[in-house]
Amino acid sequence: MLEIIKETTFKGMSKVGDATAKMFEARINTANPETIAFNHYVINYELYKANRAAIGVEQSTFEDTAYAFQDQLIAEQAAQ
Repeated sequence: MLEIIKETTFKGMSKVGDATAKMFEARINTANPETIAFNHYVINYELYKANRAAIGVEQSTFEDTAYAFQDQLIAEQAAQ
């Protein structure tokens, strides 16, 4: 049986100048918004290593944004 899952995807890039150091991704199941998955990928290890603290702050900001949208979806679903 085919199951199709509708998701909302957030993507973010932590850049130093024009170069991407790390990418972030969050996927939220819109039918069941309690389900959220995060992935992150280091693109440029030299940049990442030299800028870990700043990139960590950006990763936290990215995750907070995804969680805020998740909370919004959960609230909208509860109101229905």
